[in-house]
Amino acid sequence: MNNLTFSTTLKNIIIGLTCTFALSSFSQAQSVLEKAKKDQIVNVAKEDPAMLAAFAKAKASLDDFLKKAQNPAPNTGNYFIKVGVTDGPDIEYFWIGEFEQDNNKFTGVINNQPRIVENVEAGDDYTFTKDEIVDWMYIDAKAKRMHGNFTLCAILSHEPAQQAAATMKQYGLVCEK
Repeated sequence: MNNLTFSTTLKNIIIGLTCTFALSSFSQAQSVLEKAKKDQIVNVAKEDPAMLAAFAKAKASLDDFLKKAQNPAPNTGNYFIKVGVTDGPDIEYFWIGEFEQDNNKFTGVINNQPRIVENVEAGDDYTFTKDEIVDWMYIDAKAKRMHGNFTLCAILSHEPAQQAAATMKQYGLVCEK
């Protein structure tokens, strides 16, 4: 069965979770944070409605995010875009920071360590198109709020409500239903 596999490290929890397409079993025995602390993988079905909705929500609000990223408001930062990188049959999603836009073409720095693909490394420059963007996020330090990161909300929808609420509170993330 094809699954979305989410690599979880504590660094990734802060800015979201890296997701990859892979073959593995679906496990809900531990929470996202428990898996992150053990550097384990979180699996979500490839056709998971929450993840597909997260991708759609991010794409629908992407233009507004890009305007904000080009002219950041005071006390905001950590503007990231999530894109998929393919390596043969595998695809792994990475947060890209320090990105620049030139029409439909973007270049930025890969912020996560690869878990599946072998053709990129953390810190590499990576070029992609707007169509490849599946999520975005930024932090409003004054409001203590994380904006975007819809993929983390999708993952948290599979967590017990108390665990999801604690994670959202810890990172200032608001997940709308």
